[in-house]
Amino acid sequence: YEARIIYTYMLELIVKLCFCKNEAIFKRRVFNILNVTTKKMGISALVMIIILAVSMVALVGCDNQEQTLPAEATSLTEDELSYFNGDLFFNGDYLNIHNQFLSSLYDEPADIDLFQLFYCGSGIAETITEDELKAVMVKNEMTGRIDDLPCPCEKISRLNMDEILTKCMGITLTDTNEIGLDHFTYLSQYDAYYYFHGDTNYRGNINFSSGEREGNVVRLFYNDGFVSDGDKALTLQEKNGEYLFIANQKVEL
Repeated sequence: YEARIIYTYMLELIVKLCFCKNEAIFKRRVFNILNVTTKKMGISALVMIIILAVSMVALVGCDNQEQTLPAEATSLTEDELSYFNGDLFFNGDYLNIHNQFLSSLYDEPADIDLFQLFYCGSGIAETITEDELKAVMVKNEMTGRIDDLPCPCEKISRLNMDEILTKCMGITLTDTNEIGLDHFTYLSQYDAYYYFHGDTNYRGNINFSSGEREGNVVRLFYNDGFVSDGDKALTLQEKNGEYLFIANQKVEL
């Protein structure tokens, strides 16, 4: 009779152990099992209890693994693909900063090329004063009058960079690897980045040939005709009704 009571107690402890997530509680329950078993039932019973515990933990682990298997990828419907090919998320009026997240390759948000992303600005209105222009010219060892500059100067404040990166990727400038950032001229007194240029890298017409959804992740496939370097996949993650840019990678279709 006493043996049955002890076995029942052991089983209760083992079940609790299997579902324990707190390290301190886990250690205490292990100690209780070892202590009670060796005192009341001997080494042979302890061995049986350990074997039973390992088996139960393994079963629980297998069950959890099955529950966390990724969802199967399904093709986007015609309406879903039309949303991304229309003017609501991409395209639309100039400058849609979403289009520029296709301007470089990256495996994760931190590796996006910031120079390519903000080459044409942030899409948020900026004001450049004459003093700023003069300071940029001095830092780049440019001479002459402002009126004689061969091309305009793009300005992107750090504040606006952070706003775009946070809204579109869930990160800030500090979280990035600052790839391409050194191509800009930075003025600490204005906490802004500048670049003189007369050309553009703006993707004016985004068009995806197909797409798929896997859980909250969407992959959009396209042939990059802007730089003519083959097929790519843009990865988005849906979060709170919005889409975050996760990766833009080359693929073989």
